[in-house]
Amino acid sequence: MKNLCKPLLFFALLIPLISCKQDPEKATREVTEEVFEAPKQIISLSEADSLYVNYQNRRASIIEKTEMASQPDGKPFSPTQFISFDIKVLKEYIGYVEQEAKKGGTTADSLRVYLGNYGATSRKYPNKNTVFLIPTAEVNGNYGAIFIDSEGKAKLVRDWISAQQGANSIDGRQKAEAALIPTFSASPIMQDETSLTLNRGNGGPPPKTDF
Repeated sequence: MKNLCKPLLFFALLIPLISCKQDPEKATREVTEEVFEAPKQIISLSEADSLYVNYQNRRASIIEKTEMASQPDGKPFSPTQFISFDIKVLKEYIGYVEQEAKKGGTTADSLRVYLGNYGATSRKYPNKNTVFLIPTAEVNGNYGAIFIDSEGKAKLVRDWISAQQGANSIDGRQKAEAALIPTFSASPIMQDETSLTLNRGNGGPPPKTDF
């Protein structure tokens, strides 16, 4: 009887230990997905359609007419009316921006979306409009778009612009005053900077079934 009690006692003590080891795994499986509330900036489809129609009538039509005048062989020109970024890319980009800004001594708190144009020299997107994203943060009491300098510190893009213009100045004046298209070559102190600017989205006229 004594010999039988010892194995029973061993298993009685082992069962709680097995249960404790399984609980964390069970808890992990039972974790529910985070629920997000709709941002207050969400607009209705009718509002979105109105914005699209306004742009089409007041901007896209003018762009098309202007570009058609310089199109070789009279080829049609379709103005860009949307830019898309993969959601995974955006998530990775936001994470990267927050990471680099923190390492650089600040906190990125918003993203600016700038409008741009590829110009006539682009082979893939000649004269097409585009957008590029850049984070903004406070740096040394000033606020604006940021990049990371060669020492890993967050700096304002306006300081980079000033450095480029200063490197190309002529007797204190900017080359922009001496030429229609200034050439901003990289100054030595800015060669190793890290840009936090995102571009290369996919754009074009919307599918016929969308806006």
